[in-house]
Amino acid sequence: MRDLLPEDASAVIGGPLGRRAAPRERGLPRLLPFVVVLLLLPMSGAVLRQGHCMSNGWNGDDQFWRGCFSDLPAQYQLAGLERGLPGWIAGEVRLDQMPLLSGLMSAVGGLVPEAGWLDATRWYVVLWTVVIAVCLALAVRCVALIRPQRLDLATQLALSPIHIVAALLSPDLVVVTLVLAAMLADVRRRPTLAGVLLGLALLGHAWVGLVAIALVIAARRLDRVPEAVRTVAVAVATALGIAVVLTFASTDIVTQPLMTWWGEKPGYGSVLLIPELAGHPLPDRVAPLFALLGWAGAIWAAVLMARRAWRPATWAQVAAFALPVLALTGPSVPVQAALWVLPLAILAGVSWRTHLGFVAVEAVHATALWLHIGAASDPDKGLPPAWYAVIVLGRAIAWCFLLWSIWYTPVDNPAPRPQPLPPREVRPQESAAL
Repeated sequence: MRDLLPEDASAVIGGPLGRRAAPRERGLPRLLPFVVVLLLLPMSGAVLRQGHCMSNGWNGDDQFWRGCFSDLPAQYQLAGLERGLPGWIAGEVRLDQMPLLSGLMSAVGGLVPEAGWLDATRWYVVLWTVVIAVCLALAVRCVALIRPQRLDLATQLALSPIHIVAALLSPDLVVVTLVLAAMLADVRRRPTLAGVLLGLALLGHAWVGLVAIALVIAARRLDRVPEAVRTVAVAVATALGIAVVLTFASTDIVTQPLMTWWGEKPGYGSVLLIPELAGHPLPDRVAPLFALLGWAGAIWAAVLMARRAWRPATWAQVAAFALPVLALTGPSVPVQAALWVLPLAILAGVSWRTHLGFVAVEAVHATALWLHIGAASDPDKGLPPAWYAVIVLGRAIAWCFLLWSIWYTPVDNPAPRPQPLPPREVRPQESAAL
């Protein structure tokens, strides 16, 4: 199958390719550039969402009422990112991000030309928009090459409305792209390259560790355990090696994100925040301990998916089933958490209907979150805590439905094995001739 959209939706672009279409017109090299260009549609929507803040600045509660808040300009204004990589290595940049993302944010900050406060922030957002668009293009290409017979999956990722909601909120798409690139390297039987890419991604987000565990779990049923172990070993060695080098430069680069996570209280998007919204906050340390239990539950989910699936599940399918469990049990479930899960779910084969329903819930939650934060300054205009608790609970139910969809999503049947020819009947004349 090389159609860009599912059969019931392909009428939008003139219907599926006919059987008389020239082979080169159906070839991946011919269709993939068109699919990659499609990502400009949702990215344009993401840029338009930033229009008000781009004109008036990312300050005050107006950015919440207008729905154009983003961590990127906020961190640039507060964390000293204008000092660039030298300031990051010297420990002058105040970021709680993992080393890969904090380093990239500092590197981009060092590229901003000298200008006024607002103009410099605009430059920073524009530069990150370019970086994220390039990462998304590479991610779409990786999905297409991993599943070349399901080009509609790459189209799903390229056209996903989730990019309008969350792409420009954070640099998380860099980590997602590295994970998808590692999966492509694994498909092409290049375990060392896959390990290096996975190790770099591990320096960007802790959830990548679960993706690495999912690789080993999935490999047991696919008889690829040695390759998987090699990939994970290279990933761990890469991450530890870079972390040790960075520790000599500045210990806080590596330790600060861990200390922040251990002391974190229930945050936005987490079901653990619901008691606090009801006026009964949970005790300290509950959030990180619950997150540790979430890791155990996510690993169990990965094992369940690998063992109970009706046919051997791929790395992407196991990871896509386990990652929502980890995300839902985290101290917070930010808006950009959908970017971690949805590309893997698409690669696992979820339908457009499930995809768009999930994005719709994420869009509602994002809007509710900005209104809830804005309520601190204007309760009459913002969203009350009780209503935000309802939205958080509904979002958790939607994520559970995504899990159900991944479990029951049919996967492509393997190519049928050639059947042996039936024995040819020997006629009497031929028998006499012998």
